[in-house]
Amino acid sequence: MNPADAAKILTGDLIFKSIRYIFRRVFVNKITLLVPGLLGIVLLFVLHSTVDSVISSESAMQNFIITMTIVLLFLVEMSVVWAGVIPTSISILGLVLVFTGIAFPFYGLNISHEGNFKGVKVLVTNESISQAANAYFFLGVSMLCLSMVIAFRPRLLYTKNRPESIDSIWNSYQLWDHKHKNGGEDIDSYLNNNYASQSVEPVMPIKDLMNEKEKYLLWRYEYVLTMIHNRHYLVGIQSVVPISSIILRDNMGRMMGKPKYTGFFV
Repeated sequence: MNPADAAKILTGDLIFKSIRYIFRRVFVNKITLLVPGLLGIVLLFVLHSTVDSVISSESAMQNFIITMTIVLLFLVEMSVVWAGVIPTSISILGLVLVFTGIAFPFYGLNISHEGNFKGVKVLVTNESISQAANAYFFLGVSMLCLSMVIAFRPRLLYTKNRPESIDSIWNSYQLWDHKHKNGGEDIDSYLNNNYASQSVEPVMPIKDLMNEKEKYLLWRYEYVLTMIHNRHYLVGIQSVVPISSIILRDNMGRMMGKPKYTGFFV
């Protein structure tokens, strides 16, 4: 391999790693994706307000508006596509409606001025085209806003007396972290820490406190409820605990803990 080819490979690898790093940082701080999405919606309003003034202008201006609309819709979609199927589906439908609302007046001039809807003659005028375009646009924008709410602030859609999720019962327990040391911390920071600490005591894997059946079913658990130093903690299935720890079980002798999977078929 000659030096030129090697330099090209190194350059391409560097660019790929840089792009991957940027995407990682962006998606770690997902709230930063809200900025281009909101900016895109604001600029879409600006484009929509200029449609009526350029309907009769040259096609170059119309093509520019169509192109900018596609770019802005792409930015809006990128701000919610990470959030799952539901906000993505709603946003895609919103994108189609917004694009129709902006592009429809440009192509509506070619529609016959007299239509037929279920046997009823309908007059197609510039005013009716503008009303239809506005309806498409504002309905699409409302769906884009709804997708952003679902992606970034779903709690805004929760009802006042919404029942709590089944996993909320585990929120009152601390997480056990055997690697954390409390020697250099004051008592307030120790009590307010989300992770518990261990004292100086020999430790053992949490699995050693289980019987063979519980070890076989361990794949179902994310955390196991364990009493450590007379307090209850959620312990990871791969963690170690003091040898005096006790796994808590229900009245039927089953191991208690936060399930890793929820559903009727698990």
